[in-house]
Amino acid sequence: MRVLLSTYESVTPDLDDEEREALAALAGAGVVMRATRATDTYGQEGAEVRLRGYTTEDGQERWAVISSGHDYRDVSDTADEAEADAAYEEEVRNVAESGGEDDAPLWGYSDVSGVPHAAYTLLVERKRDGEWEGEEVQGYLGRFPSLPYLYSTDDHSTATDLAGAALEIMNGIASQQADANYDAALMRAVGASFVDESAEAVRVTVTGVGADGEETHTEERAVPTQTPTEEEIEKHRRLLGEVDAAREAEYAAEEAAYYAEVDAFYAEVDAFYAEHVDGD
Repeated sequence: MRVLLSTYESVTPDLDDEEREALAALAGAGVVMRATRATDTYGQEGAEVRLRGYTTEDGQERWAVISSGHDYRDVSDTADEAEADAAYEEEVRNVAESGGEDDAPLWGYSDVSGVPHAAYTLLVERKRDGEWEGEEVQGYLGRFPSLPYLYSTDDHSTATDLAGAALEIMNGIASQQADANYDAALMRAVGASFVDESAEAVRVTVTGVGADGEETHTEERAVPTQTPTEEEIEKHRRLLGEVDAAREAEYAAEEAAYYAEVDAFYAEVDAFYAEHVDGD
């Protein structure tokens, strides 16, 4: 492989800087043959390795391996496609050894066999009245998937493999569902209207690519119906009463402020007519 540009390696000496820059630019604009990429904590594109095919100005077909990250960029090329293909896979594996967040896989996606992916698909299901219903989202090892009222993508995950992610997410989902079941039981006990989010069970399915290929890990857990005590029910009834009273006081204050503005406006109108119309 001929090294055109490198942050850490020595470049091939038989080309001057201008020639190397020109070839690197052509390589960077070439056709993507293979690609491996990662994203950072905020979901932005981070490290990547690409294999590109390109044609030099004098008509030579060449293949380039371009490896880049936040603080480095390496470009090497060859006239041998098989050599470039092998160099691409070697670079992907070498960079993967640096690891992702807390030893989670670095690469979100890769077409190199035996390289685990950090990205995965997550299916979260809840069982209600004997029927399963769910939603599918994308996850990434090293941080939690974005799930309503549970996690945001800024939350830090300790799972470094797909099985660990399934268990970790299940623990959070089951805890959330237990709270929802308790809240629903309280609302039923006080006779209030509400959106019933209770469920009999929850199930988490994580599907992704591990070192041995595609993997699927499923966790399922029953969530018991909550039975609040009479004291808890009475406390909740008082709390709802306080919320209603506060809401009514807020509405009354807003209404009073509105009519005060209306009265002030008409007072200004009356004063205008008194001065400019009735006075004439």
